[in-house]
Amino acid sequence: MQQENKKAAVAFWILSFICMAVIFYFSSRTATESAAQSHSILQWIKDIFGDNGVTDFIVRKSAHCLEYTGLCLLLNFAWLFTRGRRSMTVSVICASIYAISDEVHQIFIDGRSCELRDWAIDTVGAILGAIGFLVIYLIIDAIIKKYKSALTTE
Repeated sequence: MQQENKKAAVAFWILSFICMAVIFYFSSRTATESAAQSHSILQWIKDIFGDNGVTDFIVRKSAHCLEYTGLCLLLNFAWLFTRGRRSMTVSVICASIYAISDEVHQIFIDGRSCELRDWAIDTVGAILGAIGFLVIYLIIDAIIKKYKSALTTE
């Protein structure tokens, strides 16, 4: 592994674990604390956009999806710089397994529960993260190829 790739791999693994820690932190909050946080975010959305029909349920489920979109995006880059190739399936599976552990963890938190629906939403978020990674990867790859092509024609 090249030195630059090794540094990038370490950075993306650290960011992935930080993302997991943030997810764990949010899952460790009691139902009352979690509901209060969701309500404050909902109020912020309503203050900016008005009462547009966004509900607490939508805010909570969107948060689930976004957490795992970010996690899978980071995992994809971590695997890319570690292995030197894309590993989107592995990243989605890792994020989905982490989502299962997260749901099981919530059984032990006051007022929280393990929800199959939340795991499914988390996994959809991971798939979106993999798609986002692929888009970013293809754009960067096209730019690099164009740059290399321009250098060879000069």
